Amino acid sequence: MMREEWKRPSTAAEVCERVHDAESFGRNVRDWQHELQKVTSRPAFARLVNKAPALLRDLLKDGGQCDAYLAAYVEWLSDRIGIEAPVWVFDRNRVAEEPWFDYPPLWEQSFVDAPGAFRRRGVFTKPDNVIRIQKGRPPTPTANKRRKNAERQRRYRERIKAKLARLKELETGRK
Repeated sequence: MMREEWKRPSTAAEVCERVHDAESFGRNVRDWQHELQKVTSRPAFARLVNKAPALLRDLLKDGGQCDAYLAAYVEWLSDRIGIEAPVWVFDRNRVAEEPWFDYPPLWEQSFVDAPGAFRRRGVFTKPDNVIRIQKGRPPTPTANKRRKNAERQRRYRERIKAKLARLKELETGRK
């Protein structure tokens, strides 16, 4: 059994749990990205980001950089997969007080590469797209497939019984 403190965050809100510094926030974001790779549908992603994460600004004393990054990342991913971003990402408290560059010596390149969702929040980085939405229907759980198959078999057997009963009536009616 996995210990609770090693569990990867599965939602945006869980990313901000058990954070005590910017480094632990970064680890949680990377762990969440691993979980996001399993997402294959828009509704599934929407469920993972709809709850607003706790604000970390006061805890980390980072000028809101972590809050801004998470809001920008969720908005950017939402835009990429074609869903409306959750309301919490537009909160004014989720904007960095001062610009943050992922690699300051190359700030010009970071400025150019940063998507609009990040630039609006003062975060200049090139994010990783970890979600691959599959076309077509989402996968159906095996239990649902078995239940539908059993129902289909039951209806088939009833049709065969009815046909046999009619055939028996025809045979006994001719004699």
